[in-house]
Amino acid sequence: MTVVNKNPEYFLTIASERSVSKAAEKLYVSQSYLSQHIAKLEQQLSVKLFNRNKNPIEITEAGKIYASYLESCNQLYQKLVADFDNLNRSRQQTLQMGFSNWRASTLLPDILPAFVAQYPHVKVILHEHPISEMYSLINNNQVDFVIMNTMLNTPENVTTETIMYEKILLVANRKNPMTQRLLQDKEAGLPLDMHLLEEERFILLNPELTLAKRVNNYLDKKQVVLHNQILTTNTSTSLNLTAENMGFTFLNETGLGRVPNREELVFFDLQSSDLLQPLCVVYKKNTYLSPVARAFINITIEHYTKGQQELAALSIQHGDRGSP
Repeated sequence: MTVVNKNPEYFLTIASERSVSKAAEKLYVSQSYLSQHIAKLEQQLSVKLFNRNKNPIEITEAGKIYASYLESCNQLYQKLVADFDNLNRSRQQTLQMGFSNWRASTLLPDILPAFVAQYPHVKVILHEHPISEMYSLINNNQVDFVIMNTMLNTPENVTTETIMYEKILLVANRKNPMTQRLLQDKEAGLPLDMHLLEEERFILLNPELTLAKRVNNYLDKKQVVLHNQILTTNTSTSLNLTAENMGFTFLNETGLGRVPNREELVFFDLQSSDLLQPLCVVYKKNTYLSPVARAFINITIEHYTKGQQELAALSIQHGDRGSP
């Protein structure tokens, strides 16, 4: 097999300096030798890596792809060295993960004990931040991966693995007269009419958050206008206020098992495809995930798969029989 990444620093230095002569000086090799190296590399790859007719020279699209390949190889090598180092020296491995505050509070108590029991020597570092900051954590290499709900327009420099599609539920206080009206309509086989709630108070997440974007899209399509809103950035706050009969709110179904004051609340599945959102593992593209990272992800997938099977036993009330 032909080796196409021998002396990768030659190509990368030319790309950085945008000059063969400057790169040769920096690498302490002759300009002719460096030119021959690139010519041979282009011949092996059957592509042009640089446009030498420009001054300074320009890297071609093929060259950009090759540069990305070399950077990925370097990242893989660094990870390989680190993993071997940890293994050979029995040093503590580190796993850095990103979550929203709410996701961490509902997910980690269920799966972190199982993970730590299997990997007691792994040092776990949790980064709890708003969803809006997750991509920055990834770009800055502060985390190995994040677990989050995603929208369709994810950045091009990340890889996403879908764990599941989860429902967004309407949450109501059992003592609210309008809740009783909705339950009566349900018993009568009538669809839940969101227009009945237009004058009710809602505790909603800020519009820039992923769940809020999907809820607002759903309401817009239903032509429902909520006139009385309290906005928050914290799902726990919205649930606690709803438990105090301050209004209605929305919740991802994966948080159902750890809802505080659950006996005070009723949950309505509106059964709309607009209220489904992917829960994903997100990490930097071309990044190597260590075995312990993959193990944590697998435990998470198993947890949520089991959770979906048990949701029916949690007595979710079914509302709007709209689109499946």
